[in-house]
Amino acid sequence: MAAKRDRNAAANISAAGENERTRSAPAKYMLGAKESALLLLRLIESKETESGRTLSRFRVAEISLRRIWGRQRITPEFVGDVNEWLARAGRTLFFAGNSYAVILTSAVDSWSRLSSKRIAREIEEALAGAYDFAALEQLLTTKEEGVDED
Repeated sequence: MAAKRDRNAAANISAAGENERTRSAPAKYMLGAKESALLLLRLIESKETESGRTLSRFRVAEISLRRIWGRQRITPEFVGDVNEWLARAGRTLFFAGNSYAVILTSAVDSWSRLSSKRIAREIEEALAGAYDFAALEQLLTTKEEGVDED
């Protein structure tokens, strides 16, 4: 039993060292959208295997995506290209405040639906240049932020 633990510990140390080399080594190849989607899906698969359940939603830091994809920066256009591939796996990636989120696209089917009919009058006035947007300013703050007074 102790020998098995020692082998596992050695394997973990070796893998950790390999991960450090991978992170610090400059990328020799820039991954395309398909490869980037596949690595993200592999990360999801790994977490699902570890937890024993399907992840319907989770967040991932931008730095993690840059590491996974070997990129200095992530553009909205590249996220769109990755999403084309993720869609085949039933996933959607999007930017959410200060990190990215991935959801099972099918989860959206159970969400409430909004239609523009509800505010048809306001839309008509806005498109005619006659809508008073000042009345909506409070909608731009979150409940936690409150409204700053001068």
